[in-house]
Amino acid sequence: MAKPRIERSLLFPNKEFRERVRKASKDRGFRSEQAFILAACEREIRRGDDTESVTQFEARIAATLTNLAKQGQHLQTLVEAQVAITDVLLKYVITCVVEPPRRCAPSGARSRQVALRQADPRCGERALEQKQRHSEGDGSG
Repeated sequence: MAKPRIERSLLFPNKEFRERVRKASKDRGFRSEQAFILAACEREIRRGDDTESVTQFEARIAATLTNLAKQGQHLQTLVEAQVAITDVLLKYVITCVVEPPRRCAPSGARSRQVALRQADPRCGERALEQKQRHSEGDGSG
């Protein structure tokens, strides 16, 4: 049974081009000019398919980068919200917590006061002098 054939005549634009096709088909080991032309057509069709797949691949990459940018913006917004919440909570704690009286000061603070007095025994005297001057200035002394 013979293969079904579909024929098409091919017109070359000029004689030099036809000679280049003949020479290329012989140099590259094709059986005929027709085999060379069919191979060139096949290669061009594949290249078109490859171009289409590359275009689709580029579109997927662009979509991925767009999604990453959106997620990055979302994360930035979340971080800003977290910082704002932390700021509000710290301000709340700082303003609502009562300072302990001096007699209840942590031992670290007392030890600093003791160390200051040991370094300069007049430290306590100066504090008393300042307190007296302040009370005399008020007129309540």
